[in-house]
Amino acid sequence: MTAAVKNEPNVYETIRRSLPEMSRSHKKVAAILLDRPDEVVFLNVSQLAAMAEVSDATITRFVVFLGFRGFAEFQEAIQSSLKQQWKTSERLIKTGNTSPSFESVLKEDIREMEETMDRLDEKELMKAVHALWKADKIWIAANRSAEALGGFLHYYLEKVVDDVRMIHSVERDADLLARLGKQDVVIGISFPRYSKSTVDILAYACEEGVETVALTDTLSSPLSAYADTVLTAKSRMHSYIDTFTAPLSVIQALLVQIGREREEETEKRLEHLESIWEKFDVFY
Repeated sequence: MTAAVKNEPNVYETIRRSLPEMSRSHKKVAAILLDRPDEVVFLNVSQLAAMAEVSDATITRFVVFLGFRGFAEFQEAIQSSLKQQWKTSERLIKTGNTSPSFESVLKEDIREMEETMDRLDEKELMKAVHALWKADKIWIAANRSAEALGGFLHYYLEKVVDDVRMIHSVERDADLLARLGKQDVVIGISFPRYSKSTVDILAYACEEGVETVALTDTLSSPLSAYADTVLTAKSRMHSYIDTFTAPLSVIQALLVQIGREREEETEKRLEHLESIWEKFDVFY
């Protein structure tokens, strides 16, 4: 029996209702789609098949079972449905009566930290460290909620490197892009719902031949397509709030490694800053 999903308002809800009618292999695909939607939304047929441990043909049959003419149409539908699920107002409404407890929020953060530690590629981290150290200028593209992460990175990078600049959005800072140099590095930070502005900035830098680094949730993130180096960190949602415990920890690891790479130079810079802070009685 074929489930008519295409015209439904949300594909994920219909997949859940169709589970009793599915074959065993189709249920494996459904489980991946339902349990890890943010990771699979941009995958192609072969990538989704590998993640679900089924054949490419099974993915094709699954898509047909759901009433779609092909995988491209199905992918467009799940992207549209996921955008619905990510709307802030919907997240608030859906969790209004089942808000996570204080303890469960902390435990979820711990789980995300553990997943991030398991998946973070140390070689990619060190590649980013070296790229940032040798850059003439470092540009940080971070918008909306991720701007907090960008601001943290900017504040501490300024302590140890010469020229660090924030690009908040294309709309606000488009003119700054004219100053990008071939020896610069642009680091884009974004998590679901991904900021179009941040993706566009990273894409522009990539097109101009400028080295790029992405801090995002998965290798299938839209930022990854434009990044020479990708750092991943888990970030789910508690109610209407984006959880940035793991991404912040990755930024801290990046900053610590940058300091260690040029320990003597970093120490001199910090000593000079300390003398300035003392002179002007900065701290209470």
